[in-house]
Amino acid sequence: MNFARALAILLIAAALPVSANAAQPRPPWMQPDVVKAAVDIGMTEEQLAQFRSHVTEFMDGRMKALNNLMRRNNVTNMDRKMKSRTKKLKRRMDGQMGELLTEEQYPKYEVYRDLLMSKFRI
Repeated sequence: MNFARALAILLIAAALPVSANAAQPRPPWMQPDVVKAAVDIGMTEEQLAQFRSHVTEFMDGRMKALNNLMRRNNVTNMDRKMKSRTKKLKRRMDGQMGELLTEEQYPKYEVYRDLLMSKFRI
């Protein structure tokens, strides 16, 4: 099964509700429009593996930062602190993607990244 076909199936599956009673929100990276933006980048399978790794590193880092703030009961200015940590992680991911993607792919990655960032509440 080729990559485009697999992502198309994933996109369709992500758009389908699990059941009528299960109105659970999807994580930001699984929102149908975010998945479509990732597909639109047009990556090779080798690029896709690294792309997933970089996005996972970003998401893990963001979750770790949030957990650290919560664990320390550091809720004063939490929005500001999370935005700062997210920007730092985003810059790191941008650098990684700059090395990974071609000049034609990078603007499409920026669309993906901006859409992903718009999905976070904090």
